[in-house]
Amino acid sequence: MNGIIIAFIVFVSTNLFSVACNAPNTNKRVYSFLKKTAESASKECPIQVDSVMKLENIVAFYPSTLRYNYTLKYDTIKYDIREFEKSLRVTTLNTVSTSPDSKIFRDLFTTLEYNYNDTLGNFLFRIVITPEDYMTRHK
Repeated sequence: MNGIIIAFIVFVSTNLFSVACNAPNTNKRVYSFLKKTAESASKECPIQVDSVMKLENIVAFYPSTLRYNYTLKYDTIKYDIREFEKSLRVTTLNTVSTSPDSKIFRDLFTTLEYNYNDTLGNFLFRIVITPEDYMTRHK
C-alpha cells in the first residue's frame, strides 16, 4: 500500500515539476514544486495505508521539506511505541534511500518528515529523514 501512495505522489510530482520550474530561483522552484505536489496529493486524503496507519495530509515547508501527517491506531498501553518508532524509522529510511519512486525527492535534496498522532490527535513521534541521511545510506 505504501508503494501505491508513493507511486501516486510521484505521478503528481512528475506532472507538476515542469510548472514549478518556471519560478525564478532554485529554492523557490523546489518549494513551488513540493507545495503543488503536497496540495495535489492531499486532495486524495485521508488514505488508509494499512490496518493501523492513515495518511491525513501532506504539507510542504520552505525551502525543501515535505511533511506527511499520519494517524496511528496503535495500542500504546499494550505495545511499546518507541520500539515501533525505531523499526518504522529504519524501514522509512530504507524506502526513501532506495525506492525509485523517491528519487525525485532525493534529487531535490528534500527533507522528509513523518508525523504520527494517535486517534485522539495526540502527538506520538516524528521521523525526520534529511538528505544527509539518505545520501549516506544510498552510497
